[in-house]
Amino acid sequence: MGSISRVIFALLHFLTVVIACGTENSPNIAASLGTNATRFAVGNLPDLGFELPQSWAGQISVPGTTNDELFFWLFAAEDQSLSDDLIIWLNGGPGCSSLDGLTSENGPLAFYANLTVPNENPYSWTKLANVVYIDQPVGTGYSDGSDQAATNAQVTADFYSWLTAFYEVFPALKSKGTHLTGESYAGVFIPYFAQAILVNQAKLELNLKSIAIGDGSIGNYAAMTDVTAVEYLEEHNMILGLPNDILTTLKDASQACGFTDVLGQLSYPPKGKIVIPGNPEDDNFKRSVEGRQASNTTDSCNINPTTAALVNSTIYGTCYGGCATWSAAADYLTATRPCFSVYNIEYICANFPSTTPFTEYLSLPGVREAIHAPNKTFADCNVTILDTLALELVTPPAYSLIPSILEAGIPIHLYSGDYDLLLNHIGTELVIQNMTWCGKQGFQSPPDKNFTVDGQVAGNWGYERGLSYHHILHAGHAVPHDQPASAFAFVRDFVVGDAGYR
Repeated sequence: MGSISRVIFALLHFLTVVIACGTENSPNIAASLGTNATRFAVGNLPDLGFELPQSWAGQISVPGTTNDELFFWLFAAEDQSLSDDLIIWLNGGPGCSSLDGLTSENGPLAFYANLTVPNENPYSWTKLANVVYIDQPVGTGYSDGSDQAATNAQVTADFYSWLTAFYEVFPALKSKGTHLTGESYAGVFIPYFAQAILVNQAKLELNLKSIAIGDGSIGNYAAMTDVTAVEYLEEHNMILGLPNDILTTLKDASQACGFTDVLGQLSYPPKGKIVIPGNPEDDNFKRSVEGRQASNTTDSCNINPTTAALVNSTIYGTCYGGCATWSAAADYLTATRPCFSVYNIEYICANFPSTTPFTEYLSLPGVREAIHAPNKTFADCNVTILDTLALELVTPPAYSLIPSILEAGIPIHLYSGDYDLLLNHIGTELVIQNMTWCGKQGFQSPPDKNFTVDGQVAGNWGYERGLSYHHILHAGHAVPHDQPASAFAFVRDFVVGDAGYR
């Protein structure tokens, strides 16, 4: 961020922190389209047995680049009385297409039970607001270009620059209440994107209304994985069924590495700053399987530990770095349980979700033509982007960026699926309790209010000083996929509405 931008952001923070801590419907999209937008109107999709909301899709160039383009798919709100809000959805990865979220999580198209044709999604977020799905960074999904970003700073610059072009095509959206939403590595993207929007209001005036991040990479990487892994495994061992010797080995390591002492400081309210042992920027848990296997030639590394002795060796070996409790547990479970997934510990082979149905559907020539997509086979994730960006040492947003955004008056909503081992809920709670905003550290009371959906308890939640946190039951890393009704109620009552607070 340049010096002028820092001054503007600091001034915005100073003027709003005191306020933040203590109509008629706007025009709908279709009614205010210009000639630039009509060329993006989506045509008839093949094998569709229901009517989609009005939508627009295609590629828009990133200003200032030679040939970089980001792909989007925009849906009008199904109920025009709810057209005052715009939800921007971003998947993570980094490098995974937001069309994944559209077709398997919260969009109007749903590939249930790995069916090969889409079904109508009764919990589509288009029933709550206008929604746009954006493939970013460049090279993700149906986004194209030769200048793939190598840093988070470049990703942020490209996204913000592209937004200015997007709103030139859809000017009616600029006045909407904008909600930046996403999951996983979007927990890094979104706060940085929000900061860019806030410091550039003179250039592009947007009504940034809230942020919502699910199972996000928002904090200290060690805190969200190794430090909290063993407590999470104990909490869920009725599902995982870890043998006593394996669990004892992991517990002993957690104690020896100082993680047990850290978790002893997780309290409401916090008693002081929580110091995380080890390298706070540790990224080892993000290393791909291919990367781990390649490192075997030089590292003492066993990525398939099946005994307590091998698990212990993995924890303290050189493959991941010392005290690798998360990686050792994940490798053990992957080696010993068919179809095990760190994304949802309850998945079994019978219900393991496949990306093949929606990737094949999106690659159909008739679909590509209808949504103005480039002539290529759709890929849901770009491994090159993942390997490049996931290993960059980005300052976790929870350190200062999320507090600054909260103090600028922008509500932030975090949610975490109970069955997510990749970034478990205890880690998110530890990050929140170690974060200071609006003059206090963490939540002062436990987030233990019942979150009910259709009269049933679907989780627990808390809200303090502009920040809400939901712990969603029976869901993994992708909450809208695993518990669509819970995700729908969360967005309805907390993100675009405020019924949840009353």
